[in-house]
Amino acid sequence: MKIIDRYIIKHFIINYLLALCVMVGMYILLDIIVNFDLFTKGLAYKNASAMAAFLGLMHEIVSYYLYRSLVIFQMVSGVIPVIAAGFTMVRMTRHRELTALLASGVSLYRVAVPIIVCAVFFALLVVVDQEFLMPHCIDKLLRKHGQLTASILRDRAIYFLPESDHSLVLASRYDPKTKTLWNVRIIERSTSGSPIGRIMAKKAVWKSRIGEGPVHGAWLMSDVVNINDREAAKPSETPIPIRHELYYTPLNPGQLNLIFQKKAVDYLSTSQIAKLMLYSPPATRIALAKIMYTRFSQIIINIIMLLLGIPFLLTREPDKLVVNMFWCGMVSGACFITTFVFFQLAGSGLSPLVGAAMPIIIFGPLAIIMLDLLQT
Repeated sequence: MKIIDRYIIKHFIINYLLALCVMVGMYILLDIIVNFDLFTKGLAYKNASAMAAFLGLMHEIVSYYLYRSLVIFQMVSGVIPVIAAGFTMVRMTRHRELTALLASGVSLYRVAVPIIVCAVFFALLVVVDQEFLMPHCIDKLLRKHGQLTASILRDRAIYFLPESDHSLVLASRYDPKTKTLWNVRIIERSTSGSPIGRIMAKKAVWKSRIGEGPVHGAWLMSDVVNINDREAAKPSETPIPIRHELYYTPLNPGQLNLIFQKKAVDYLSTSQIAKLMLYSPPATRIALAKIMYTRFSQIIINIIMLLLGIPFLLTREPDKLVVNMFWCGMVSGACFITTFVFFQLAGSGLSPLVGAAMPIIIFGPLAIIMLDLLQT
């Protein structure tokens, strides 16, 4: 690595960290101002001394935003490299360092290489954040302002939950601690949606390590009654209750927890989402596919945004740098807004793959053309 590479990388990293601290700090500050009253509601240490109450409040705020910073980093990861590159080029231009490099015969492409390499490295940090850090602290990320815990382990009722085999599941209560469904009703349906049978049970307890294949578990149902609703069934026949029966289904406690906390899906790793897609109903599968495709597309878009901005920042005319930075912000903003629109259309107006790929298809070639037109 040459001296010029180390010099550019050093200043780019410093500017990146400064921009990161400013962006994250501004977000946290505005969020605290808007939601400060939520942190002070229901404090368990109201009767404590003023100092103890203050320290308790500060601990709660720091604990909340410490984990929330992982999500904020994902949100601002695209614009920070552009800002860092802009400040780096402004510094080099102000000190006439860029002019000296051009006078010595160094191409502007050579100046851009260390910045692009660093941007790719920081894009990999986004992958680490999404795939390894956030999936291990989902409960912390699901916390609301002033909430000490956000446990998903609380009783819930299940109403007409669709399964991958078109059946509907109902239960008056689901206890996630014991993994038990109470007063279970399963409406079996044909591919056209017509009811063909019912399974009723007093309760169903999840038993792992039962059966073979990717499911690896089953619901052990008690006091089971099977009712045939097909046209050929005889109404006069009285179904005989079964004391115990195993019900094999892809619907497991892990999926139920995710369904009850839909926001948790955004914090899952890609491998976890892929496993969840295997046994999800079609509508849910489309939403999960959107999350997967847009996640990969966003990483590429972050790099493309930098490539779009670099031609404006690397200029032979220092007097035009301020104007060029304005146009850099406009083009990067257009890329950001367009990406947001296509991501929103993915899974609804467009297929998840098309919606995630369109920003890359539009701005990828544009970035290459702009780099090729750069006067080096």
